[in-house]
Amino acid sequence: MTQQDPWTRLADEALEGQGALEAERRFHDLLERLPAAAYTCDSQGLITFFNRPAEKVWGRAPKLRHERDRYCGSFRLFTPEGEQIPHDQCWMARALQTGEPHNGFEIVIEQPSGEHVVALAHANPVRDRHGHLIGAVNVLVDITDRKRAEEERRELEARVFHAQKLESLGVLAGGIAHDFNNLLTVITAQASLAIAEVSHPSPLSAMLQEITIAAERAAELARQMLAYSGRGTFVTQHVRLDTVVREMAVLLRTIVSKGATLELDLSRACVDGDATHLRQVVMNLITNASDALEGKPGVLRLRTGVQKLTAPRQSACMTDPIPPGDYAVVEVEDSGEGMNESVLPRIFDPFFTTKIGGRGLGLAAVLGIVRAHRGLVDVTSRPGHGTTFTLLLPSAVEHVSTMPRASDEPPPSCVGSYGTILVVDDEDAVRRVALRVLERAGYRVLLASDGREATRIFGERRHEISAVVADLTMGEIGGIELIHALRAIHPSVPALLMSGYSSEDSASISALGVPFLAKPFTANMLVAGVQEVLSGRGANAGISAA
Repeated sequence: MTQQDPWTRLADEALEGQGALEAERRFHDLLERLPAAAYTCDSQGLITFFNRPAEKVWGRAPKLRHERDRYCGSFRLFTPEGEQIPHDQCWMARALQTGEPHNGFEIVIEQPSGEHVVALAHANPVRDRHGHLIGAVNVLVDITDRKRAEEERRELEARVFHAQKLESLGVLAGGIAHDFNNLLTVITAQASLAIAEVSHPSPLSAMLQEITIAAERAAELARQMLAYSGRGTFVTQHVRLDTVVREMAVLLRTIVSKGATLELDLSRACVDGDATHLRQVVMNLITNASDALEGKPGVLRLRTGVQKLTAPRQSACMTDPIPPGDYAVVEVEDSGEGMNESVLPRIFDPFFTTKIGGRGLGLAAVLGIVRAHRGLVDVTSRPGHGTTFTLLLPSAVEHVSTMPRASDEPPPSCVGSYGTILVVDDEDAVRRVALRVLERAGYRVLLASDGREATRIFGERRHEISAVVADLTMGEIGGIELIHALRAIHPSVPALLMSGYSSEDSASISALGVPFLAKPFTANMLVAGVQEVLSGRGANAGISAA
């Protein structure tokens, strides 16, 4: 004899003679005590009993033995993928049709209020003692909170993974730019030396000029990679963002596509940042928005203003949220076709582009510059609904003084030079070109390949060394550590720091009171930097991006 399942046994007890009412009461009491939603139905699928959790899951009480609620027919049921489930094919109907249990089905219930509940559905047929199917017991386990937590966990993991990927790409881009700038330093400095040796006019001079121009274009790519990695040269000053945009208005209107309209909505917004890099951000965003129109008529909107955050805010492309506070806002919106889910997560990746012939560094540079300003960049986009870039930068109190501008004056000429210069760089080609440039300018030059060798040479010949030119990033002992070590020997030794990373440690360099020379540089730039140091003007010059 086969063993009866507990639901059938309880049902049999409820049908036996004098204990029928008591057994039914015990049966219903058992269902009421279940933490999950439970209800029973007869062989036709009409609901005969439900407990209080069931009413909560359904969003209302079903009507007992009511044809409209047959197989829960008054409720809309969906699969997890969003496909609607016909009521005569639901788990309960199948249990009644086949006489077999149907357990563990994940379903989505749409309540009358429109809310959705995710549940695991179980249906077990009930038979009488003669084996006839008389109904089913159904249990719904509400897993809405669990599914929501899983979804939030997946979204968090995706954000963290994306942020880590961008961080890794930033390290890679910064490393490439560093080595690239060392190579370009040799090219630009040697080309400038060669130009000075060529008689004018000469076809060779024109060729060397083309080399110099190409090297400068390559240097611009390296600067954009450094901006993405957050290691670009930053000169912090008070900046009125609305003023910056207003001054750029004429230029911005020349870069938007034909037929596009640029609308400006500029409210006062102040930050402490680098005006040159912030101009680059605005230029890159407007260029990107114009490209999004694909040559079709459309509208580009650029807004500035201030927003107060009362809670931390995070974006998908940045690891850490920004704290509550006042933030200057730059928002660029376009009426283009928008981006799909496959493109949107990749737009800040270096070298990723959907534009034919594009370099894929514009938005990467935007992200790096905003990150270096301790801000946040967020993007909203949907196919057919355009794209909006929102930048939040820590707001600053407005200053009365006007914003200084970068000087376009050429570096001073290199005449009347004398003294001995200790050049320290771990790149042999950079040392050789520095030797040639400085010797041509009239200096005596000593070379060291790392911090330890430089310390030894300086200790032996400190009385004849006029100044030290050192790379910022060198193996075990970097430029900053080297200058500290040399000043322990000679407290007032003049020094100039240079790097292919640009001034990524500006606070430490500023504390040293030494000027900074960004690679790549020309021969005149290097000589001018040394002259500045020797004249004493570099002692309190702070960061100088030559």
